[in-house]
Amino acid sequence: MLSRDDVGQLAKSIILRNHVKHSIRKNNSQQIITGVEIIDLQTDQTIVGHHKNTPHFAASINKLPVAWLVLQDLRNGILDLEQVLTWQASDVRAGFGQFDQPGAPLQATVGDLLYDMLHPSGNTAVRVLVNYGLGGAAAVNARLATVPDIPHTRLQPLDANRFYVGNTTAKESVWILEQLMATNDSYKVFIKNALATNPFNDISVRSQLAGNDYVVLVNKVGLLDDVEGNNRHDVGIVYNTRTYKSYGYSLMTTSPFESTTATPRAEESLEEMGRSLLRFSGDKKAQKLPDAQTYLRQQNIEQGRVLY
Repeated sequence: MLSRDDVGQLAKSIILRNHVKHSIRKNNSQQIITGVEIIDLQTDQTIVGHHKNTPHFAASINKLPVAWLVLQDLRNGILDLEQVLTWQASDVRAGFGQFDQPGAPLQATVGDLLYDMLHPSGNTAVRVLVNYGLGGAAAVNARLATVPDIPHTRLQPLDANRFYVGNTTAKESVWILEQLMATNDSYKVFIKNALATNPFNDISVRSQLAGNDYVVLVNKVGLLDDVEGNNRHDVGIVYNTRTYKSYGYSLMTTSPFESTTATPRAEESLEEMGRSLLRFSGDKKAQKLPDAQTYLRQQNIEQGRVLY
């Protein structure tokens, strides 16, 4: 029904809400905390909202507000994409990024670090950008605190130069992604390319793309297994270049760490909700989807909160 051209937008919105509610009910049965915000970016109207103001530990989703502040400083001439930042071996954090690997260089341009933080979700890159580009986690929080739209989105400083990525909500995370995509300039193109080509195509919404070249997905995932709750998050924008419509979404789940079934269920729910959203957005099934691969999913799940 969501893919049919003869079904009106109002009816499709009702169907989408029902699909999402069905997924949330199944999550509730396993004590999974679910936050959802799906919005029509043309009208700024919420299509689906559920616990959208509930804070979750953000995992890699809070690399988006870091990128937003870097973008502001680039536009204001405080930073430059070609500016070189240098760091110490003690700053290196394990992860999937270029600068997380053994023997990686200890200096890079702001542009390379920004791309690495967003595309393969580099962990060293976010530490370097926060501490050597933005003045530290406390300075980042001070800037975020001036924005009334994001009262929960903060890093969590532990001392002068170490931090966790902290919390955000479904509503705030998609709002921040909107800001990243709001200004049509070369910086937006840079950010959009990094997020639209990320390699995590076996996870969440991206795994449900039907293969149509007129649908573009710009998204960031956050994956973490931690004793305080396993996180599976996905924040993105779906662009339909045929209809010129776009939809923002944030799907956030926190599962009980001790449960062996809740986190797989949370992952399944992101795929269910993502598939429904994509079909609602006009991504009609064009070909048989490939069997899901698990390599990236397994390799990129943080085991415990990263101390940046």
